[in-house]
Amino acid sequence: MNANLNFTQNQQSAPEIDLPVLLKKVFRGSSFWIIAAFVLILLFVLTSFRLGRVSGEQVGVLLHKRTGKMTVLNTGVTVYNGITNSFYVLDKTLQTLDMTDSAPGTPNSELKIKTIDGSDVYVPLIVQFKIQPDQVIDVINTSGPGDEYKEKWARDYVRSICRNNLGELSTEEFYDSAKRQGKIANAKKMINDKLTKKFGITIDSIVPQKPRFYKEYEEMIKKKKLADQAVLEEKSKANAAKQRQHTEVVQTTNKKNVVVEQFEGKMSEKVIASEAQGEKVRKAAEAYFDKITIGAEARLYESQKKAGAILAAKQAEAEGIEAMKKALEGEGGINMVKLEYAKKLKDIKFTGRPYAIDPGVSKFEHLRLQENAANVAK
Repeated sequence: MNANLNFTQNQQSAPEIDLPVLLKKVFRGSSFWIIAAFVLILLFVLTSFRLGRVSGEQVGVLLHKRTGKMTVLNTGVTVYNGITNSFYVLDKTLQTLDMTDSAPGTPNSELKIKTIDGSDVYVPLIVQFKIQPDQVIDVINTSGPGDEYKEKWARDYVRSICRNNLGELSTEEFYDSAKRQGKIANAKKMINDKLTKKFGITIDSIVPQKPRFYKEYEEMIKKKKLADQAVLEEKSKANAAKQRQHTEVVQTTNKKNVVVEQFEGKMSEKVIASEAQGEKVRKAAEAYFDKITIGAEARLYESQKKAGAILAAKQAEAEGIEAMKKALEGEGGINMVKLEYAKKLKDIKFTGRPYAIDPGVSKFEHLRLQENAANVAK
């Protein structure tokens, strides 16, 4: 209660302020105009000068509203006049556009393909793309600021080109992943040939997911998969049998090679032994030949010497006989014969028996006449 009383007393003691009078005093002074000018300048600065930030994953563009000139800004902070300029930033990193939603009509729905034989096939796509930082001005000129380029080119244009290329396949060919991938590769090349050069956008990859067919064809695909699996199993069995056959052939060939090598080794040993034995026999034959040849030559030489001696002796004997022959051919020979007969007759005794007593002629026969004549001839 005392506090309230004091407050009331203080309040009653404070002088009253006349607001109209105070305002008149302020407007009459020069300080008001200084304050007003400062406020206006501050408001102008706050409304015209702004800060633009560009991170390492972005590229900035400063657009002059009156001239339309654009300047590319690198990483950092830029101060610009917001009245005469506009500031934009675009993401320059690799971005992913997921178009795998099975709900038709949604922005990221899977791609619907009409095959050349009239079937409907749904293909989910995942597209990765990025802008070229040195062509960011082309991106803004063709697509406008912001993310319009993602819808116009990274989504709509990619879907259109992929639809055209994949639509060249039949339903049966669509089942072949290699053919699908070939069409996607061709579509990617066509897209980049246009987007990279003119619009500053590069498609890094287009990854098609497993296609979805209409129900009846899905059943056919399942049956075909089962049939293909059975065929693969049979092929696998055939390959396994062929592999076993190949293994057996290899093993048999190896065994044969081992036996052949062993036989060839034995034959080589026998050939070497035969060659060694033949060399031994040859050397022995050569030694025997040398021995026989040398002995024969020695015997021949000895025989030649003996024959020469015999020939010389015989020649001397013949010459002696020839000389004796010549000596005996004259009177000396007759005398020598007579002499020899005389020598033979010296020891001869004559015995006989008369056949007649009468004085007539009688026959006389010497019994040893022939023997004596033979001895004389000798």
